[in-house]
Amino acid sequence: MKIPPSTPKAAPSTQSVPTSKPTGAAALANAGVALSTEAFRPAAGGATPTDIEGGYTAPTKVESPFSADEKAALSKKIPCPALAGMFNAGMLKVEKDGTVKIPDLERALSQLGPSATVRKVLTNGADKTDDVKGQFNLFKLNGSNLDHTGSSGIRQNGVHPERFELLMKFSKSGDTLTARDLADAAEHFAKEDPGLRGRVTQLAEMTIVLNVFGRHAPDGSRYFTREDAKQLFVNGQIPSSWSPPMVPGKVGLGDVLGGTALGVFRQLINGN
Repeated sequence: MKIPPSTPKAAPSTQSVPTSKPTGAAALANAGVALSTEAFRPAAGGATPTDIEGGYTAPTKVESPFSADEKAALSKKIPCPALAGMFNAGMLKVEKDGTVKIPDLERALSQLGPSATVRKVLTNGADKTDDVKGQFNLFKLNGSNLDHTGSSGIRQNGVHPERFELLMKFSKSGDTLTARDLADAAEHFAKEDPGLRGRVTQLAEMTIVLNVFGRHAPDGSRYFTREDAKQLFVNGQIPSSWSPPMVPGKVGLGDVLGGTALGVFRQLINGN
């Protein structure tokens, strides 16, 4: 399957809808939905797109106890597309039983762009998904505090491609997803399954993955092609068009909190 041209038909809005949610790293949900909305912002440019089934692969992969077939099956148990992407790319060290040590999550996050302070917020959130301090189980996040109302449902308790098709219906161009498209989708999902915290969390989730893994439009905003979005949300893979930030650690709490405030404001003006 070929990836369409990386320039959308119409330049996406320069205003991305900031919010915050956990899924970008098991931490979001616990860290305070808002804190991770725009937390990861890779540098401009990206690797040359490859086959959609491939996804991004870390140049230096961590040691893994899983075969390719096992990874493909196990990644379907991971509700967070960013965590699934890091797992499949070989960026996240995972034990055979699914255990991830918090220092290993922090190491993987450092490759995505957030500052040490922001990584601390995210890893603290991940550490609270179970009762064992200093670690969490990557394959047992369904039912943990990462679950929330208003979820897209694409990776909730398995992978559901039909929910991805519903997400794509919010694409105004028909083949790309912009910040506004994702915000509209998040609001729809929140109406399907109401809850204020879930509404903000879902919008944050959508925003964070866009700011981490999205492509750069000519106006400076971010967007996904359909194939990018499918790789991330359905296949649980970091898009093959993505490359790590040239200068990591540049995204601070100021970036995150600023995005959060704007996201909450949008929720309020919509009267929900």
